Amino acid sequence: MKVRSFLWVILAVLVSATIVMAEASLPVIFDNDMVLQRDLAVPIWGWANPGEKVTVEFSGQKKTATADNAGTWMVKLAPMKASSDPAIMKISSSLDTRHLTFSKVLVGDIWICSGQSNMEYGFKGNGNEYKNKNVRVFRVPSHLQAPFPMDDTQGSWASFADGNSRGCSGVALFFGCKLQKELGIPIGLIDTCWGGTKIESWIASEGYKIIGQPLPEPDITKVLAQQKVIIEKIDKWVVLAEHRAKADRFMPFNVNTKIYGHARNGIYNAMVVPLAPFGVKGAIWYQGEANRKNSYPDYFTKLQGLIGGWRKVFEVPDFPFYIVQIAPFDYNRGNRQGDDTILCNNIWASEYKAAEEIKNCGMIPTHDTISDNIKDIHPKDKKTVGERLAALALNKTYGKDVICSGPVFNSAKLKGGKVIVSFDKIDQGLETADGKAPTWFELSSDGKEFITAEAAIEGRTVVVTSKKVAEPKFVRMGWSEIAIPTLRDKNGWPAFQFSAMRVE
Repeated sequence: MKVRSFLWVILAVLVSATIVMAEASLPVIFDNDMVLQRDLAVPIWGWANPGEKVTVEFSGQKKTATADNAGTWMVKLAPMKASSDPAIMKISSSLDTRHLTFSKVLVGDIWICSGQSNMEYGFKGNGNEYKNKNVRVFRVPSHLQAPFPMDDTQGSWASFADGNSRGCSGVALFFGCKLQKELGIPIGLIDTCWGGTKIESWIASEGYKIIGQPLPEPDITKVLAQQKVIIEKIDKWVVLAEHRAKADRFMPFNVNTKIYGHARNGIYNAMVVPLAPFGVKGAIWYQGEANRKNSYPDYFTKLQGLIGGWRKVFEVPDFPFYIVQIAPFDYNRGNRQGDDTILCNNIWASEYKAAEEIKNCGMIPTHDTISDNIKDIHPKDKKTVGERLAALALNKTYGKDVICSGPVFNSAKLKGGKVIVSFDKIDQGLETADGKAPTWFELSSDGKEFITAEAAIEGRTVVVTSKKVAEPKFVRMGWSEIAIPTLRDKNGWPAFQFSAMRVE
């Protein structure tokens, strides 16, 4: 159940004195410059008086629904082909001669772009180089939480036609621009992020049920009472503000509009579910730093809940979900007595498992994008990250023949005292980023204590040796929070790190 957002109520009260509104209204996700999802029965929904008939007209279609006893209505447009021709959507009601119109509406593919600060990190680049009228962004501009699922949120659509990112996620924009260029269709991006947040805050109640951790049903009685008090205060403020305005005096808005209450998934309640079930193609996800200390496989389980829950509420079963592997960072701040494998064992391992076991899920590596700077938890190169995500989508979702992975560990065999490591997904051959011997290969005789080893590329394999490990039984590469291994394919995609693998 979703409850009418107090943010929407406040907005309606504040603008009602100056803007003529139709009886029917829609969430903020519906606006000028929006992109609708192609090849999908697109939901259009909103609110009206109970029993009121609402008609939606778009692209030659005319759909009518009747508001139920709670005042909610929904229509579904028949699937449409992609279109870059700006069109108008008209919403009219049976109880009002006026109507709402949304202009410059396109039809294409919509991707949710979410996570914590590295996804939230703004676009840094030459806007003129990337400006594109067929890339549109809906951005939730504020950090919002709610104790129960909200009906609406904050945000607006904007075109990237002028190269102005308006604070949008850099990863999202680079991703969207690359997709648009390769596919030639409009791309819509839903930018909803919050730095420093844990995955638990983003999971739908439906997702928690999927992983067997159902949340308690919210008791909204107290919260609704708070909302009523807020509305009463706003009403009083409006009266006083109008009185002072007549005397050319200014009345600052001084009503505390925060509704108190807590839910484990409070961010989801305010920043994701109000957007559902807006038609979408898939999602990209860049988060995990805040869950670094969650013991494996907790983060994998939470990814199952996150992905499964979002697929359910957006009503698109098995939509693609692509993950950014968390980049190396010196969490121990130079203290090498600390455990440098916490991120690897808990988050990387969970991300790898999700990419392998969850349907239509994938992951990209990022350790080579940080400019060898393990002191910055916010690597500046978001272009490579966004475009790798786009490559993954182009290959896995759109069936394009593009490279979307670096070399992946296949096997390790002992031969003459040397460990021969083989890889899958080699495209043009193996090399290193600096032209020197591969780094961060380690050997172990017990799988616990690892010793730095020498490595050399031989054809499509890497030969690993160490005089300190007489009988190597395990090998790993780059399995450290501070590791930036140099092995890569000649096409520039880095080899994925791997944990302790048994030598056969």
